[in-house]
Amino acid sequence: MNLIKNKVFLTILITDIIQQMAIWIRNIAIMFFIMDITNSDPLAISSLNFIEFLPMFLLTFIGGIIADKYNPKKLMICGDLFSFISFIILGLAISKGYIIAIFLAVLVSASVTQFSYPASQKYFKEYIDEEYIENAVGINQLLSSGFFVIGPFIGSYFYFNFGIGKTLIILSGLFLVSILLLLTLPNKSFEKIESSGIREDIKLTFKYLNEKEILKLLSKIFLTVAFAMGIANNLDIFLVTERLGLSKEFYQFFSGIAGVGVIVGGGLYLVISKYMNMKILYSLIGVFAITVFFEGYSINPVFTMSLQFIDNILGGILSGYVMALITKVTDQEYLGKINGLTSTLMTLGIMGGTLISGIIMKYSSIVVAFLVASISFLISFIILYKGVNKGLLK
Repeated sequence: MNLIKNKVFLTILITDIIQQMAIWIRNIAIMFFIMDITNSDPLAISSLNFIEFLPMFLLTFIGGIIADKYNPKKLMICGDLFSFISFIILGLAISKGYIIAIFLAVLVSASVTQFSYPASQKYFKEYIDEEYIENAVGINQLLSSGFFVIGPFIGSYFYFNFGIGKTLIILSGLFLVSILLLLTLPNKSFEKIESSGIREDIKLTFKYLNEKEILKLLSKIFLTVAFAMGIANNLDIFLVTERLGLSKEFYQFFSGIAGVGVIVGGGLYLVISKYMNMKILYSLIGVFAITVFFEGYSINPVFTMSLQFIDNILGGILSGYVMALITKVTDQEYLGKINGLTSTLMTLGIMGGTLISGIIMKYSSIVVAFLVASISFLISFIILYKGVNKGLLK
């Protein structure tokens, strides 16, 4: 396969994996730390997740605009450099007992990573032939999703054996390796749209989005599906400890099963990518609406984990297809902006779901929370189904 010989693809792939592994381990370790010091307060966990996603909402669109205006290679290197610094600061602050610094440092760490993805996708678009885009995205998705399996295990291992401070300092080294790899990328001048500033770029992006029916519809799907995911993913730990009555240490196995599902889904996407279409997409979302509800309703560990496995298979397929589709149908000069905008919409949905999940969990029940997530998936299904049957999309 030509992708294996493509140095740009391999470099971006490896650096993406390094970044995701570091972030995954950070999130797992900090989650356990917050649970320990707050006696497993669901609002504390929701607040932490909200802070992690806030920069994605505020900065990803701006990051996409900047990726289209400036040198993507330099942006990726700067992002990793600031991540490297923020991990060190976070580890030192916690080791010195500055607990309140966790939220601030997580906010900074999450903020500086928002410029990397739009910039890396420009290299994908430029250096990978269109016929290989599905496979490139699928491979990236498949390998990155492996951390859904090993992330919880490694994060748990580091936290329970070394403590949060040392764990974060060690992880900073991963970003240093990523920086060294990014330095090997070719220097490239990409096509740009001349504008008077960010405000005009925003107007041009929305105008372009409005003219692209497929992108406009996918944006709606991003928002509603992400809202459902924000609810379900945020409550996984409570699904384990409260609904299933298992210890919080079992969470790593629960997440591991989910991660295997994502890997299987990514592998299936590689096989069926050439046969994917919008009808299959809305069918899979319809299945999601059913499985998510019963995942929250079930009190049987085997049944719940089976549904978690199925959900993540579907998620792996959906994610690969949508990411590849956006890369293919978007013009190079708008790719950073569109990736930034759709990522912002997804983050907005996840943030909303995360906040709502904590409130529902505190004042109602986890079953009601998963019912709301199921309804959100159903809304996504209806939106996409109507679009396809009106002949807007195929």
